[in-house]
Amino acid sequence: MRRCTRCGSELNERAKVCPVCGTPVDGERAHLRRMVVAMLVAAVVVAALLVVRSRQLGLGGAGVTSEAAAVAMWAPLH
Repeated sequence: MRRCTRCGSELNERAKVCPVCGTPVDGERAHLRRMVVAMLVAAVVVAALLVVRSRQLGLGGAGVTSEAAAVAMWAPLH
C-alpha cells in the first residue's frame, strides 16, 4: 500500500489526494515536471543569449577559431 509523502498515512491505490492532510498524491510528479520545464526554458534562454551575443560580435562568419570565439564571447561590448 502507498503512503502519503507529507504525513505518512496509508493511501488507497486510486486516491488522488491524501484523506488525512489533503496533499495531492501526484505532487512529486508535478514538481518534477515543473522542474524539467523550468530547466528547458532556462536552456533555451541561455542558447538564445549566446546566439545574440555571437551575432553582435560578428562571429557568425568563417575563419574564426573556437578559442577566439570563446574569448570574444565573454569580452565586454564597447
